[in-house]
Amino acid sequence: MSLNAVSKHIRILERATLVRRRRSGREHVLSLNPAPLDEAAAWIEQQRTFWNASLDALERALAEHED
Repeated sequence: MSLNAVSKHIRILERATLVRRRRSGREHVLSLNPAPLDEAAAWIEQQRTFWNASLDALERALAEHED
């Protein structure tokens, strides 16, 4: 992977606030910011819970309709 490609990927991660950059002279120190990933995981879990409950209710309703 070229240095240009790495730089581009890092900039994208910075814009998404997944990575923090600290400059010390010519050195750039990067660190992970896990908070946005935690927020995304929480949202995904909420969606999973909602859709599982909704699809379970649909399955029950269809089963009742078949009887």
